[in-house]
Amino acid sequence: MKLPEYSIKYKAVVIFTMVMLFGGGIFAYFKMGKLEDPVFTIKTAVIVTPWPGASPHEVEQQVTDVIEKAAQSSDQVDNIHSISQAGLSIVYVDLNEKNRTAQVQQLWDMLRRKVNGVQGNLPRGAGPSQVMDDYADVYGIFLALTGDGYTNAALKKYADYLKRELLLVPDVSKIQIFGSQTQAVYVEISKSRLADLGIHPGRITKALSGQNRMLDAGGVETDVRRIRVATPGDFKSIHEIENLVIQSGDKESFLLKDIATIKRDYVKPAQPTMRFNGNPAMGIAISASTGANVVTMGDAVQKRTDELMADLPVGINLEEVYFQSEFVKGAIKSFIVNLLESVAIVIGVLLLTMGIRSGLLIASGLVLSIMGTLVIMLAFGINLQRISLAALILVMGMIVDNSIVVTDGSLVNLQKGKNRFFSMVSPAVETAWPLLGATLIACLAFLPIYLAPTPSGEYCASLFQVVAIALLLSWVLAMCQAPVFNHILLKTNKKGKDPHGGWVYKIYAIGLGVSLKYRKSVLSLLVVVMAASGIAFNYVPKMFFADSDKAQFFINYWLPQGAKIETVSRDIKIIETHLGQIPEIKNFAATIGAGGPRYITSISPEVENPAYGQLIINVFDYKKIKELIPALESWIAQKFPESDPQFSVYINGPRADFKVEARFSGPDPLVLRQLSQRAKDIMENNPRAKNIRDNWRQRVQVYTPSYSQNKGRKAGVEREHLAQAMKQINDGMPVSYYREEENKIPVCLKISSQNTEVTDLKSTPLWGAGPESVPLGQVISSANITWEDPLVRRYNRRRAITAQCDTTSGVTSDSLLNELRPLIEAIPLSRGYMLEWDGEYDLSKTGNEGVQKFFPLIVLLIAFILVTLFNGFKQPMIIGLLIPFAVVGMALGLFVTGEAFGFLALLGAYSLIGMLIKNAVVLLDQIDLEIREGKDSLEAVKDSCMNRMRPVMMASATTILGMLPLLPDPMFSSMAVTIMFGLTFATLLTLIVTPVLYTLFFRIKTVSV
Repeated sequence: MKLPEYSIKYKAVVIFTMVMLFGGGIFAYFKMGKLEDPVFTIKTAVIVTPWPGASPHEVEQQVTDVIEKAAQSSDQVDNIHSISQAGLSIVYVDLNEKNRTAQVQQLWDMLRRKVNGVQGNLPRGAGPSQVMDDYADVYGIFLALTGDGYTNAALKKYADYLKRELLLVPDVSKIQIFGSQTQAVYVEISKSRLADLGIHPGRITKALSGQNRMLDAGGVETDVRRIRVATPGDFKSIHEIENLVIQSGDKESFLLKDIATIKRDYVKPAQPTMRFNGNPAMGIAISASTGANVVTMGDAVQKRTDELMADLPVGINLEEVYFQSEFVKGAIKSFIVNLLESVAIVIGVLLLTMGIRSGLLIASGLVLSIMGTLVIMLAFGINLQRISLAALILVMGMIVDNSIVVTDGSLVNLQKGKNRFFSMVSPAVETAWPLLGATLIACLAFLPIYLAPTPSGEYCASLFQVVAIALLLSWVLAMCQAPVFNHILLKTNKKGKDPHGGWVYKIYAIGLGVSLKYRKSVLSLLVVVMAASGIAFNYVPKMFFADSDKAQFFINYWLPQGAKIETVSRDIKIIETHLGQIPEIKNFAATIGAGGPRYITSISPEVENPAYGQLIINVFDYKKIKELIPALESWIAQKFPESDPQFSVYINGPRADFKVEARFSGPDPLVLRQLSQRAKDIMENNPRAKNIRDNWRQRVQVYTPSYSQNKGRKAGVEREHLAQAMKQINDGMPVSYYREEENKIPVCLKISSQNTEVTDLKSTPLWGAGPESVPLGQVISSANITWEDPLVRRYNRRRAITAQCDTTSGVTSDSLLNELRPLIEAIPLSRGYMLEWDGEYDLSKTGNEGVQKFFPLIVLLIAFILVTLFNGFKQPMIIGLLIPFAVVGMALGLFVTGEAFGFLALLGAYSLIGMLIKNAVVLLDQIDLEIREGKDSLEAVKDSCMNRMRPVMMASATTILGMLPLLPDPMFSSMAVTIMFGLTFATLLTLIVTPVLYTLFFRIKTVSV
């Protein structure tokens, strides 16, 4: 017994199942995870290796190179890029994108073993290396703790308290505190005072470290037990440090406080800080557990913070910099509204064109398909987010295709006076395999997205998952639910009534007749139209992903490399004052000296750099951002001409640091800088480019006192003593620790001097093995101020510098690249040097190649299904010839609307092909069926077209109009335009060109038409 027959005979089972499906969908909606954007894993780990005192090039050659070799030998590594700077090596390891999330942790463990294995190859004083595989963690909640009049240390205390309590909130995974300053106890003494008293700094260092060192004194043995001997003496307060006894060279004793100033302060140079609305703040970043519902986690955090803040002192406030759950609520609400609008539009179209009864019957299948899809999404852990909800809207019109064919067939049978049971069962049985094949083909059109081994593929993976679930479920419902509901509710129309007697059918019959009579002319016209659309497509702008509608943007603020963090902080303070006077701005946060935690997947936090700051700006209306950015750019350029700000908005998908990036690689840093400068000059000459720079930044000054072995050893001063003296007189040198509760506060010895200029450093006193100090000038052969590269970057183990720029407003990266590319590629490269294009071009190229990688396989699968359905080759060839013509409507739509052809428009094109094939399959199957029943070939073609006209037009109309809610969405507008215009023209292809090609392929004479 076939499924449609079984369903009608056992109606109660089907009806009960449908009720359960509807209730399950409602339950699933409230239980399933909800996110703003899909989760995609950034498959990057960071290996950090310190080597204090080394220059950037020394770090590169002796540390970074060793780490890179070890990382390269690990499995599944795709790219390695590194930054070598003074005293620090940072190596980024990117895994091959084909590795899914479940495999990543095992690969990081292997990388960790490889790096640990080469620690012995690092130079003395370097390391240990730290492999940070949590670099990609996203802290979806970013809060700012402020307190009027509270110190940074006090804010840190309250931030630690909140962290401890919030970690207990369900679904909270990690909490990171940003902006805290490390405290230190400074023992400051003037160099003249040391000389007058004859105190060697080593005596102070030895006294501080010896007094505070933990010592094991063993234990006392008695007859029956052992008693541990404790030797207390470590510092319990600053007062004890002040009263430390110091002896001079002639054995005279002093209290430390009598010869030095002891004060508690923050470590110099200053560490990264944070402000909110211009006030000092402490950042608290919170990440959700894997698979958690961000909305419920955010609500739980909000509730708990409200409780905790009630117990904190007056003046302590907790502000929101980025609260993902609020953005998720807004995005989900917007998309649910779009989804309901789409459902209403589709149902409205069905009611107008199919009649109230038929329309409601098909609409019930639509609603049940959506509910069933939600149930399966919950079962497989597919969250509700931007892409999955868009997939539901995208598939809305396609869901009803199968039910339309079955219901339309039942109506036609009833109008022809056939048996009711036969009328309900026959359409479902006759079209079961063609509809299943067409449904599978429509699903396969989205499969390349899911299989693409790229970040964009992982980001859009739920598009295929949701479409496949919804379409296959709609076929099942068309085979069981549609016949049952039709059998119960369809009204028997007056027998003998012509089902194709309407005016729409008459107009179509005339057009079909003319097309078949002049079929060669029709095809020639189509070829001309397709050629014209191909030309128009060249004028369609290209972009990867569209900008987001998030009501937030950010400014990356740079001063020339080498600038002090205090200078950056001063500039940003002035900018904050200006921002506070702009009514469109809701609030703003600033991080100085480093980027904040990764609070959104597409933003990579900037590494610690004193010359850098970032402003995160929230606005009331995202539409105002396009007006605010040019005004702020102009204001900052006038106010801070030496600055190098970059204004950025969020995009819906993976993001490049800059729109256009030209990467030069080779051995010589000087040659690389020259190549980069030539590329930047070309960018400067293009008025459509802005934010022009390179990623090596400006060269910086270095003071280099050259130690003389002869002079130094005669004076009893070693190279180590020189470094210690310079450290003591500038930053202060840590010599011990003061323990306060669970914190270890460094105790630093600092020797003060009235001379602070670089030219005066030759008089810096050095203490070596002897009791007396000698000036620095007596133990060095020369002292020069030179220039060095502060950042040495490498890409895949080659030194690489990248010239970067963004586009001006309204310009796409593709169009700017097309202008810059021939000029930059014309720069002559010496042997051993190479130019590669990065930025959005590389992301787009990688994303498109990832989708196209499995396209040949999909084509073969589709061809196999078509050949299997028709048991022949001519019908699949007809469908294959239709596909290139689909570009006509798509190109026209993008050209007319000005929408860019990007990654999502490409996905729309794939789905368009699937819809076109599905409609063509339904029509061709009907033609073959009627010919097999013995009807004249030409009559079979005409009658089949008339029979399938309404289902094809209905399927197209519901899909086209169902896309309307996506048109205002910045992310999906290009995809909606592609499908709406493309499917409109594809419907014409199906109803006119398909019969024309069929009569040509099967040599059916049409002259008499």
